[in-house]
Amino acid sequence: MEQVLTIGMAHHNDYNGVYFSIQDIRKELIFNRRFDLLKKIEFLVIENDPDSEHARMVRQLEKTIPMKVVDFTDVSGTSATRNKIIEEARGNFVLVMDCHVLLCPVIDTLDRLFSFMEYNQKTDDLFCGPLIHDDLNNMSTHFNDSWGGQMWGQWGRAWNCVCEAEKFAVQNENDKASFYTLNTQEKIDKCVYCNREFPKNINYYGHDKVLNDLGYTPAGKINSEEPFEVFAQGLGCFFTRKNSWLKFNEHSRGFGGEECYIHTKYRKAGRKTFNLPFLRWLHRFNRPDGVKYELTLGNKVRNYILEFMELGMDLAPVRKHFVEDNNFVEEEFEAIRQECLKIYSPQEENYSDVSEEIELLKSRLKNLVRKQKLNA
Repeated sequence: MEQVLTIGMAHHNDYNGVYFSIQDIRKELIFNRRFDLLKKIEFLVIENDPDSEHARMVRQLEKTIPMKVVDFTDVSGTSATRNKIIEEARGNFVLVMDCHVLLCPVIDTLDRLFSFMEYNQKTDDLFCGPLIHDDLNNMSTHFNDSWGGQMWGQWGRAWNCVCEAEKFAVQNENDKASFYTLNTQEKIDKCVYCNREFPKNINYYGHDKVLNDLGYTPAGKINSEEPFEVFAQGLGCFFTRKNSWLKFNEHSRGFGGEECYIHTKYRKAGRKTFNLPFLRWLHRFNRPDGVKYELTLGNKVRNYILEFMELGMDLAPVRKHFVEDNNFVEEEFEAIRQECLKIYSPQEENYSDVSEEIELLKSRLKNLVRKQKLNA
């Protein structure tokens, strides 16, 4: 059976992004006469604000080139629209991209992707690729299990040990480089394969030169490298088999919360997330005209609470990052928690979870101490 690939993106007032992301792929295939690939690709756009001028322009583009636009107004947000992409996809595999992402390069990436699809027709895992930075040289291969910038997960770079049999991650701990396993994010001081000890007490900033000088090499730089398991990755570009998709939380809304959560959901289901070194993507982060979709701290907090409840995880890291580290009001956090409890525990709340209550009291005590110090 011939494989069909759906390349899908959610759209909310970013016509320029849709135009260049789709046309960049089409021009490379057409002008390099790769119609064999083009005929096996479906371009799909989920429109989350159909009444906007940007949406009107996307509809005009739909009349000009082979693409499918589906209006979706049930929920405003990235989780719901990404779920809708995979639901509407005609292809048996789906490449989900933000509508401001470019493949690097187009033809080689798609050639390798179709070959990968052919040899992995029954896969239930989730796949990602390295994010290419704006200098078109440096890259981030994964997300580390750490919190920052009001989100779970921070960009990281995978490294090969000198033995070349094992990969590892580096994290910043008080400006010093610390070493972790790439997939489970367990702290280590030596290679789990060859037992070579990692350099001690080196500065995080500049650790790449130290590692290079010692014979360690960055992972994911060569297209032909074997896929490797990672903890998580940014979701500007990811790849899944349509019928194996586990879905983002159905109650999420607005922007934020998907990274690390969906990858943890796969692990809890006995699956894995793999980085495909050939699936490189460039993401436009800057938005000079501002963000037009709903972007609130409250939605981020709500999404994380919902997702952690769904997966049966302790809320302590969410509370710490938002309430303690980002001054999110404790009473608002608790109100959102109660709202989410009604979704996952419609019955009267069970107060037997002593650990949860203890963490809540600890958080309130820390806030009280902080306020007393400020007023002293």
